[in-house]
Amino acid sequence: MRAAVVHTVGQAPRYAEFEEPTAGQGEVLIDVKAAALTNLTRLVTRDPDYSEGRTPPFVAGVEGVGTLPDGRRVGFGARRAPFGSLAEKSVSPGILLFDVPDGVDDITAAGLINPSLSSWLPLASHIQLQQGESVLVLGATGVAGQLAVQIAKILGAGRVVAAGRNEEVLKQLLNRGADAIVPLGGSDEEVAAAYADAIGDGFNVVLDYVWGHPAEQFLEALPRELVVKSGVRYLQIGNSAGRLAAIDGNALRRSGVTIIGSGSLPDLDEVKAIWGRVMTETAAGNLKIDVVTAPLSEIETRWEADVPGKRTVITI
Repeated sequence: MRAAVVHTVGQAPRYAEFEEPTAGQGEVLIDVKAAALTNLTRLVTRDPDYSEGRTPPFVAGVEGVGTLPDGRRVGFGARRAPFGSLAEKSVSPGILLFDVPDGVDDITAAGLINPSLSSWLPLASHIQLQQGESVLVLGATGVAGQLAVQIAKILGAGRVVAAGRNEEVLKQLLNRGADAIVPLGGSDEEVAAAYADAIGDGFNVVLDYVWGHPAEQFLEALPRELVVKSGVRYLQIGNSAGRLAAIDGNALRRSGVTIIGSGSLPDLDEVKAIWGRVMTETAAGNLKIDVVTAPLSEIETRWEADVPGKRTVITI
């Protein structure tokens, strides 16, 4: 079969022949239709902390959308090395299958798997967002951040503020659920002024996809008198702006912020139930993701060629 094969750790996979998998005990064979290029997909090919024992040569890709032998359309997780989702065929544990309804196409579903769950799971499980609460999304112009803005509104947020560097995408988010925006591309003084304009009565919840200096800017910009009585639940999800943030102790104490890591996952039944909600809202037109597509044969040149604010989906 044709596949995106990793020959050297840290280098882009190449379009090449690879042995076709057969399903083992508890597994199913997948005829793959589409798979997204996510940060996790790339990390698995270059970071030993994420590789789960994979050694070259192996097929890239950890999740995708395809069909079962009986024609059922599913999202799936590819977990058994050396096979992955960026290939004509893959295998998946039967427990890691997620139904894809007729109202959602393969490309959209593949693009949604990672970023939609990274937003919906924290809001529903870690944060337990309450009706009417206010939410700030830090890193709102990335794919996951854009979905987080929409999902927060779907789950009942009273007010959602989107903060990010891409001002064009920020303006688009005003039509996708954001009540206000905070551009992060200016000086610290300009960012502080933007927060002052957008902060309203403060935030109950912060979803942080970037960390680094934007986290520092937020805490410095949060006036003590505007901290909500219940405190601020700050969920740290990603670190695209830097793995480290220099947090001023005075700023943290006066902020009323509780910082929570997003590492733990709810049980699989809850994940599947949330995926069902994602599919329902997508089919109804309430949840939108922007994607660009490329064929599997272009994997090497498309591997790092992301389009800002859009998810690259490889079609098989």
